[in-house]
Amino acid sequence: MVISGQFNDSLAPIMDGVAVTAQNYAYWLNKKYGSSYAIGPKVPGYIDSQENTLRFASLPIQLKGPYRLGLPHIDWRFNTKIEKIPFDIVHAHCPFVSGSYALSLARKRRIPLVATFHSKYRDDFAKWVPLNTPLDQLIKMIVQFYDYADAVWVPNEAIIDTVRSYGYRGPIEYVPNGSDIAAVEGEDLSVLAKKGREVLQIEKTDPVLLYVGQHRWVKNIRLIIDSLKIMKNRNISFQMRFVGNGSDLQEMKNLAVKAGLSHRIKFIGPLYDRNVLKSVYAAADLFLFPSLYDNASLAVREAAGLKVPAVYIEGATTANGIVHGKNGFLSLNSSEDFAVLLAFLLSDRQLVRKAGEGAFRDIYQSWESISDVVYRKYREIIAQYRNIKLRKIS
Repeated sequence: MVISGQFNDSLAPIMDGVAVTAQNYAYWLNKKYGSSYAIGPKVPGYIDSQENTLRFASLPIQLKGPYRLGLPHIDWRFNTKIEKIPFDIVHAHCPFVSGSYALSLARKRRIPLVATFHSKYRDDFAKWVPLNTPLDQLIKMIVQFYDYADAVWVPNEAIIDTVRSYGYRGPIEYVPNGSDIAAVEGEDLSVLAKKGREVLQIEKTDPVLLYVGQHRWVKNIRLIIDSLKIMKNRNISFQMRFVGNGSDLQEMKNLAVKAGLSHRIKFIGPLYDRNVLKSVYAAADLFLFPSLYDNASLAVREAAGLKVPAVYIEGATTANGIVHGKNGFLSLNSSEDFAVLLAFLLSDRQLVRKAGEGAFRDIYQSWESISDVVYRKYREIIAQYRNIKLRKIS
């Protein structure tokens, strides 16, 4: 039995991809192989339903933003709980506050640290640090964190080039993300889709276009809205729904109104009930994901679990492995091209269904199956780490 800790700077109710990954690692490892803990900052008013979740004190980063600044090093109640857990391995899902804590815990306990490179950190920081020199120093500090790790993982093989471009030269392993949302054998998807249309407030029989994720301009959402304006002007029927939350939500709503899309677009907000979210995916005809920022989107895997194909931007990291028309669709990074492609796909439902089947075949993997891979790798890392310690002692 391996006892592990999954450390991240966000957990539910913040439902970004990294938070979902950390919590699914903890859930399935705990269910199948031994104690695993999801560890992250407290969120005022939120009560955890998942067992083995540990929270440390936190402060708001911004007035309306969902993210919190964790304070694990000074939270004595949290540290008292941590002291009682005999971890065999700790896993950092980000290199910042929680990652720093996981690293210090690993060195103190003399146990291995796994670190997953989930995000394009240079893109994250570029918005806030306009000068190259400070930005380069921040990236250097991030690379140093991964240098300290005993194993570095990526959830998409295409990310390896990004990691190398930052200056990391150590070994890297590919461990894919999974999904906890999928069609069940014998399930009537038409009933599920009907429920989803009710959740999405769709009364007409128009095709449904869907986006689930953070509402931030960095996700290339402006391209979606601009494309839908073109489609509206060409009298193409559709209903677009955005599910989620984010710092740029109000600006997106304003742009949709300005584009004359108030009757075609609705912003639903976050859906925390996974069964409800499943019904929403089932209601969609196409999942729109033009992000150039994401490394390995969980949302496209969730959509694939319901046989809903995604539309990506050609060359995007998250489009790695997508074959146009086989398991998804690829567009140029222009609103005109995106609009033309969407219009064509909405006129060819058979092609869309075929790509949906391909997405389920090629993209969807359950978190349970991913936990089997993770546990095997944990055992290998622990064994290797112990052998290195024994060689040093002898």
